[in-house]
Amino acid sequence: MPSTTNSTKETTANGAKAPPKKERRQVHERVFSHMRRGLMIGAFLPGQSMSLRKLAERFGTSPMPVREVLSRLVTANALEEMPSGSVRVPRLNSEKLEDLFSVRELVEGAAAERAAGNVTPELIATLHDINNRLIETIEKRDILGSLSLNQEFHFTLYHASGSDVLMPMIESLWLQFGPTMYMSLLIPSVPWNAEDHERILTALEKGSATEVRKGIVHDIRTTRDALLSVSSEHGLAELPFVSSAEFSMNY
Repeated sequence: MPSTTNSTKETTANGAKAPPKKERRQVHERVFSHMRRGLMIGAFLPGQSMSLRKLAERFGTSPMPVREVLSRLVTANALEEMPSGSVRVPRLNSEKLEDLFSVRELVEGAAAERAAGNVTPELIATLHDINNRLIETIEKRDILGSLSLNQEFHFTLYHASGSDVLMPMIESLWLQFGPTMYMSLLIPSVPWNAEDHERILTALEKGSATEVRKGIVHDIRTTRDALLSVSSEHGLAELPFVSSAEFSMNY
């Protein structure tokens, strides 16, 4: 019997040659990286359904890698599969929010405290630059810009901790609560102003690891309290100015 070559195996169901494994893997990782970041910064909203067709069109690929990425994110508890088989962003209830944010205080507080021990003038300058741009986007009501820069500020600080253990934990937490961040920007009673970031920067300049940790914890608690004010046992309330259908397509 003739041997089966790799090129024969690498075919699709309709007989067309499939992309090489390396190319498929690159597409998968590109889609995963984009989806992961979108969830972390809040570009996907609580309760939003994931459309295979729309996501595949956005990424310029077939539905297959998108489906694989969605399954991967369901396993990571960042998305949930419904009885119908569709996948959506979870609508976190008050109990889950409190649980996530209490763990954030512990893990992110520890990372910030460690980062304070590794502070450099370059790190402080970078954080000041990110925060200045964040303030500008808040003033312009650039929601996606604000969300993205907020995540960049936190992760730049946490990466300075040098911990290979804390970072994956933090990333997992942000995947789960990230979609709620858009909601926190729209709560009139607790406007975003980056004051906690300013306190953190002052503490870093003073070399006070304890104050850096306190600043991060206060920042986390402020966001938690804002979200709990519009949350119930059934999940976050639908704010009237949220339109999730196209929001995530713009980031």
